[in-house]
Amino acid sequence: MIRLGGLVAAGRTSDVYEYGAGSVIKVPRPSVPESWAAREAHYTSAVHALGAPAPAVRDVVCVDGRDAIVFERVDGRSLWQHVADEPDRAAAHGRVLADVHRQIFSVGLPLDVEGLVDRMRLKLDAAEVLTEDERNAAKRTVDGLPRGAALLHGDLHPGNVLMSERGPVAIDWFDAAIGHPVADVVRSSLLLRDFGRERPHLPGASAAVLTRLHDGYVEAMASCVAAPADVVGAWEGVVAASRLAERAEADESSLLTLWRDSRQRGPTPAVVPLIER
Repeated sequence: MIRLGGLVAAGRTSDVYEYGAGSVIKVPRPSVPESWAAREAHYTSAVHALGAPAPAVRDVVCVDGRDAIVFERVDGRSLWQHVADEPDRAAAHGRVLADVHRQIFSVGLPLDVEGLVDRMRLKLDAAEVLTEDERNAAKRTVDGLPRGAALLHGDLHPGNVLMSERGPVAIDWFDAAIGHPVADVVRSSLLLRDFGRERPHLPGASAAVLTRLHDGYVEAMASCVAAPADVVGAWEGVVAASRLAERAEADESSLLTLWRDSRQRGPTPAVVPLIER
């Protein structure tokens, strides 16, 4: 029988508990599809073996009839907790996030991690808030974008980085994929922006702190978004559209606006949308 220890963290889809000596166990909520835990364990093991800043996977075990993942315990507060405690240093913490992201891009390509384009097409099909015409248009846009070949985290923000003694460790690799780095930078940029409402993954964030955090991150990642403005703009639109399938935002209107604006803007925006105010 599996014995769970104290609650370490509670997320939108899973809870993390202490588990024996030096381990934690991530237990998916009942609403999470059965296959998700095994997939996250596989992806995390693959990127860890490659040298990415990821925790080691120790086992996949059964808790209440469902798979749960046993990870090494990474001691340290999240980067977001550091931001919350030191809001005046938010830009510097944004640069730390950029350092982690560049490290992920540099480690090479793990085996058996699917391509970003296929993943995004599935998400777009599941984005019920979009019309059928919009879903088809978004998929055509994704198919026409440069595919790239880098390891992408898929959900990198300060809440998913633990600041350990050995350095930053990125967690929650469920959305890892192989694809274009610009897509992953755009994704993180969207996760850091102030949309004028609560961001559930960054609890308690103020507009001023988010602005400093976002700008510090984007400025540090400038070399990774050396792409034509129309390409960056197209990625921004389809990344926003695909996030709608996750139903992770309390208010999805900003994502819808980003997608619909990108569609109206056409192929030649005047500025690079990643850093547009």
